[in-house]
Amino acid sequence: MPQREDDAGQPSARSIWVRLRNTIEHVLRCLFTFFFSSPRPRNNSPARETEKQEARLLVLGASDTGKSTFMRQMQLLCGHGYPVHERLRHQPHIRRNLLESLHKLVSHLAAYGAQPATPEAQEAAQAFLAWEDLEGLLSEGALMDKTLIPKAQTLWADPGIQEVYRRRSDFHLMTNAEYFIAYAERILQDEYLPTVEDILRMRYVTRGVVEHRHELKNMIITMYDMGGQRPERENWARQILDPSAILFLASLSEFDQNVEEATEYEPRNRMVESMEIFAEVLKYPAFQNIPVILILNKNDVFRAKIKEVAIRQFFQDFVGADYDENAVREYITKRYEQITEDHKRNIMVRYTEATDTRDFQDVFSFVSDFVSRFLLRRGALF
Repeated sequence: MPQREDDAGQPSARSIWVRLRNTIEHVLRCLFTFFFSSPRPRNNSPARETEKQEARLLVLGASDTGKSTFMRQMQLLCGHGYPVHERLRHQPHIRRNLLESLHKLVSHLAAYGAQPATPEAQEAAQAFLAWEDLEGLLSEGALMDKTLIPKAQTLWADPGIQEVYRRRSDFHLMTNAEYFIAYAERILQDEYLPTVEDILRMRYVTRGVVEHRHELKNMIITMYDMGGQRPERENWARQILDPSAILFLASLSEFDQNVEEATEYEPRNRMVESMEIFAEVLKYPAFQNIPVILILNKNDVFRAKIKEVAIRQFFQDFVGADYDENAVREYITKRYEQITEDHKRNIMVRYTEATDTRDFQDVFSFVSDFVSRFLLRRGALF
């Protein structure tokens, strides 16, 4: 039976209501079909299982604490390795580490009243004192001056240079200077090809942000190595938004060393500055809810140094036994933990030797598991 219309031929109120109701029912049926009838993978479906967690890790810390070594170990861990062409790319940097170390030792002879003991050592000292002459040997593929090999060996055996080396905490000498000088005969050959250990021990100043992306079994990790020099640190909080975690590296062995950028008139203890940087990181508003893992690095260097150097000379509040490795390590750890308590933060602490690949694997397994659990709690599995 047709719907009634009024005398003017317009639809009645009932007719309008019926049409409106039919329209609403049609829209509801479409919405139901769209949301509940379309096939979608559930949490236990194969499509869901293949998805990986994605993590962004900031690697922070003062200069020369091992951040870049940490990144190089990641490259080994993830199976990328160091093919020949990439090892050759590091050749000039490693030679620079060697030549700069000898240049710095020779430059400090007079400061400590030391002199080369023999005419041969005096001649060798002059060869490494003229830094301008050495610069030309540092370009990739440059032919080396073979006379530098016996001169480096003569210098390293000289009592005056050894006296300066014993005083190395008074000035800034790279941690692995002894390693590279000991291998001068190999490193200064024209056909020198860096080994993996050479690359891990190499010091290379990071400028800006160096980004590395690694795909593990169940996680994709993007790591950001942030330069640790003073000008670089000003950009840490602004560079990367919403990191998954912060890895803060500090050196256990730097308690008797001064900051590289400090002057002889304004010396600055490196461990004190590292602790202040750590406190600044904990204060950054952008990092307030980000988990922090403190990596106390260079445990091997620390163990060797603590046998000869009393930390009490530099930190008078230390009350343990001098040269007691465990007591000193615990004291340094508690100094950092006190900073976290002052800022009402919780952190995880790990000790490592970043140049030891097996030790690094253990530490990074801990880091990746910790970050994975944090992401799951935060609901960051996409």
